[in-house]
Amino acid sequence: MSAEGHDVSAIVSEPRYAEALKGLVTVMPGSEVYAASKYDLVVFDATGMGKQADAAREEVPTIGDSTLADKLEEDRVFGLEFMQKCGLQVAPWEKFDNPADAVRFIKKNGKRLCFKPVGEQDDKSTTYVSRSSEDMLRYFDVLFRTAKVSEFILQEYVAGTEVSLEVYINETGYYALNGTLETKKLMNGDLGPNTGCSGSLCWMMGKENALFEKGLKKCIAPLQEMGYVGPLDLNTIVNDSGVWALEFTPRFGYDATALLTRLLPVSFADFLYAIASNQTVPDLTSKHSFCASVRLSIPPYPCEWLPDKFYRAFEGVENMLKEVRVPNGMHRTDVRENTAKRYLALREGGWLK
Repeated sequence: MSAEGHDVSAIVSEPRYAEALKGLVTVMPGSEVYAASKYDLVVFDATGMGKQADAAREEVPTIGDSTLADKLEEDRVFGLEFMQKCGLQVAPWEKFDNPADAVRFIKKNGKRLCFKPVGEQDDKSTTYVSRSSEDMLRYFDVLFRTAKVSEFILQEYVAGTEVSLEVYINETGYYALNGTLETKKLMNGDLGPNTGCSGSLCWMMGKENALFEKGLKKCIAPLQEMGYVGPLDLNTIVNDSGVWALEFTPRFGYDATALLTRLLPVSFADFLYAIASNQTVPDLTSKHSFCASVRLSIPPYPCEWLPDKFYRAFEGVENMLKEVRVPNGMHRTDVRENTAKRYLALREGGWLK
């Protein structure tokens, strides 16, 4: 937006990220209180500040967060139940707050399952897609030794292609329908820890297509009735049985939003303002067929390496054969070169897979 000629100021609320964006836009102290009415548009680039976003929306067009967006993002149970009320196809799931109950369920169910933490947690990298019920039991055995997960969901695994569709919603309609394919693992070959996104392919599409009709479109009218304004992404699995809804992302997506700015034929700032102020947006014809990104990173991303800590690594694919103590900062050749070519490392607060 700054490159488009707008006067942009950013508030970085986390002190450890205080250097982010400096030199590109005006960065203001995150501890200050600012009057939203001094601006033409307020943008929240993540969820988690829904109350502040709702308050700002009373004074000036605001986009990117709301209390409803927070609920869709953080409360998986609410999100899954809302999908089912909208008529979306959702794989069977169960919520747990006791690992022992979940273990009994896994043994009785006997199916391949997915583990998903529930609630606002610092580390969601504990999300895990098992290879079998036995694999999930082994995962539980290691996970709950140190990970702080109070509530979670176990959901039946659905094989297929993972595709996300997104639209921007306001009371006048829905706009900029686009699709995204993501690679979530850190390394090539679908290896390494989950990062949320390590690269994306994004493209815009017409409103009338089967994937949209059977999935995201069913949620739009109910959300408009609830006053939802902003971007909404529905992550799905597509296979011969149809479109299976997984989860909502009611915020700007990284890296998809950056890609969308290169596809839209209008100023991104003007587009956001139109959505936030409930204006009708003219038909949008994509400038390009698609846009792609590759995220470049340096260590210790995606982990936070703490000084003077030891990290445990478990070798093996189906069985964790032995435990290796790995000092912080040591070149981990014992893990990298193991013959199984996979490892599972456990650190305080999360996983490397």
